[in-house]
Amino acid sequence: LRKFASRSPLAAPPRGRWLGGQAMAAGGAVVEEGVGGAMTMEGEQALLQRLQELLAQTPYLGYRAAHASLQAEETFKGVGLKRIQKLLREFRESPEVATSVGARSEAPDGGAEELVAPVESELTITRPDTSSKFGMLIDSGTGARGGHAVTEVRPGGVVEAWNNQTPEQAIRKGDVLVCINGETTFDGMMAQFREKLEAHIRIRRAAGQGPEMPALVEDHLEAAKEKAAWESRRARVTAALIPGLKQIVEKEFGGGAGERIGRVEAMYQRIGRNEVFESDDASGKRYAPGFIEDLTPVLPFHRTQDYPWCAELRCEWKAIRKELRNSLDDFLWTPGAYAASNEAYGKDWKIMAVLSKDTWQDEARFKVTSNVIKNLKGIKPFEAFFARMPAHTNIMPHSDNLSYILTSHLALELEEGACSIRVGNEEKYWKEGEVLVLDTTYVHSTKNESSRPRYVLVLRFWHPGLTEEERRAIHLSHAILAGASK
Repeated sequence: LRKFASRSPLAAPPRGRWLGGQAMAAGGAVVEEGVGGAMTMEGEQALLQRLQELLAQTPYLGYRAAHASLQAEETFKGVGLKRIQKLLREFRESPEVATSVGARSEAPDGGAEELVAPVESELTITRPDTSSKFGMLIDSGTGARGGHAVTEVRPGGVVEAWNNQTPEQAIRKGDVLVCINGETTFDGMMAQFREKLEAHIRIRRAAGQGPEMPALVEDHLEAAKEKAAWESRRARVTAALIPGLKQIVEKEFGGGAGERIGRVEAMYQRIGRNEVFESDDASGKRYAPGFIEDLTPVLPFHRTQDYPWCAELRCEWKAIRKELRNSLDDFLWTPGAYAASNEAYGKDWKIMAVLSKDTWQDEARFKVTSNVIKNLKGIKPFEAFFARMPAHTNIMPHSDNLSYILTSHLALELEEGACSIRVGNEEKYWKEGEVLVLDTTYVHSTKNESSRPRYVLVLRFWHPGLTEEERRAIHLSHAILAGASK
């Protein structure tokens, strides 16, 4: 299984990374190029000069094609794909990089023409509310002239609508955002996208570039090959996974047990085909790559009366809150597992783990909370943590992707009437000492409109509709795929 599952089938296709190596200056001397991509001035100039020559031959050369050409030359075979991508982008948006080594662009009549400085302009885009996403991704790295390049304009977002309405000012991939509402850093810009309804944007484009001018093109043929290879590997991973799970389940639960994990097998077959379960009805939208069929009830919020352990948990809320209050030091709190990759979460949303990856965390510090959870009857805990949501913040609509894991919240400290969670089409306000049980495959969002942080204990647990064999099979698959991805 590990041979095939070098990455989880739930993960994104692999991306290229800078490995370091050597580059050679024009005079033939070898210059070291470290993991961070550092080069001598001579090596950098030699590389820039060679890139300029390639661009003169093929003006809209893709970065993969450029990298392949350089790999064929002994002088530049140690230069990584990521550096080539970055330098080609800078050639487009920062002409002084090119002119520093005597670069020129070819005029239509064949004569040499000086490169012209980029043009900056300003525009303002508004949205009706924070649930409407701007739908624009930017590079976290800074260009040679400052700013952050647009890497994607997502379908259905506010920016795409703006582009359709004002094509003469459309924002395109490769444009550079100089500042948003005065913010120039990556984190500052992302905060404006998350929190503000109006984005006043200063944007930089190459001189003469209109909305219809071709941007730096990618090698679509290579991308298509990479995607096809990834899809093939995804199918092989899932095909190899199921027989192994059946064998282990048969060994642990007896003959015929492997045939009782058909719903798990169906889930991984869908994953292998890159299919995602989605639905949209009166209760709201659901999104679940990890979907087990026929788990009930299908509701945004479940009745706590159906989970007797909720009453047990509620009885201990003050003792748990006391333990929380003794652990409010900032160094104990960390970003959530998905906070770095999911723009829905604010950068200051933090957690403090109690149960994570099948291991109880810091039981001396969380003695009361750990013992309470361990002694709950009728629940199979999957994960537990304290969650802190700062004042005047929102978590944007998102799904937690797995239908076989349910979530409960025990409200510990907050301003009642000012902190709520919306799951599907239903919204509820937290009350201190009260428990909510929710299905987070429904698209959900939260808000804290108070002037102080909101604290809850989040307890995620295995859906009681799973059989023992199914739960064991899924648990094993998590461990196998997590280990294989390392």
